[in-house]
Amino acid sequence: MSLVPPFARTVTLRPVRSADAPSLQAYVESLSAASRRLRFHGAINACAPGLLRRLTEADGTRHVAFVALATAPADAAHIVGEARYVVADGGDRAEFAISVADSVRGHGVAEALMQQLFAAARDAGIACLYGDVLADNGRMAAFLRRLGFELAWQVDAGAGIERWERATDAGRGRARHGLGRWLRGWSLRTAMPPLPPGARGLG
Repeated sequence: MSLVPPFARTVTLRPVRSADAPSLQAYVESLSAASRRLRFHGAINACAPGLLRRLTEADGTRHVAFVALATAPADAAHIVGEARYVVADGGDRAEFAISVADSVRGHGVAEALMQQLFAAARDAGIACLYGDVLADNGRMAAFLRRLGFELAWQVDAGAGIERWERATDAGRGRARHGLGRWLRGWSLRTAMPPLPPGARGLG
C-alpha cells in the first residue's frame, strides 16, 4: 500500500507489558463513548486501577494480550489497538476481546491483531476462541463473520449479548514456541489518517 506523507504510519504488534498501563489508559480515554461501551459492555470513561492491571498484566499463557503501536515520522509510538484472550476452565477454549482506535479503523489493524490471537491460540492447543458481542454492534458482527466466526447463541437476550465462536485448528501447531515466534518480523505499513491529539498515548 502506497505511503503518502504526512499520513504514512507504521503499525507494529507486540505483547502487552505492565509498563503500558499509562499508554493503555490514554488509549481507552481516546475512544469514543460508543466504542468504550461496545468494548466493555458498559459506560466507562477510563479504566479503574483494577481493570487497568488486568489489561496489562498478562502472563502469556492463561492471559495472552497484544497491543498495536502506530508511529509516524518524528512521532512517538501510540497504542491504537489491543486484543487478548483468557483461557476458560478446561484449557481448550478461550474468550477473546479486541478494540481498535476509531481513527484507524478499516486499515487492517483489527484483522492483524486477530491473526496474532489465532496463532497464539493454535500453538497453545486451544481449540476454540469465543467472544460476547452486543447485539447492536453490527460492525463487529460483520468483522467476525468475515473471519469465519459463527453466531452460537444469545448469552443474555435481555441485555442483547450474543456469543460468536470459531475453531482455531489447534492441531496444526501444538508446540509452544513463545510470543517471539508469533511476532517475528511483523509490521503493517499503511496510509492511515493522523491521530488526533486526544488519541495519543504516553509511550
